[in-house]
Amino acid sequence: MKNKIALIHKEAEEKRAMVEAKHSEELLKAEEVAAKYRASGLAPKKLLGYFGG
Repeated sequence: MKNKIALIHKEAEEKRAMVEAKHSEELLKAEEVAAKYRASGLAPKKLLGYFGG
């Protein structure tokens, strides 16, 4: 019984680590895109509709 609980905890930790890694990867990608737009001085076209542009 203890081994089963330990296995469940281990699997949960692995899944949590995968989710955190994916989240970090998405944040990094968003930061890179933001830096690209800041460097070019242009706004992304997807956002222009929101600002009435």
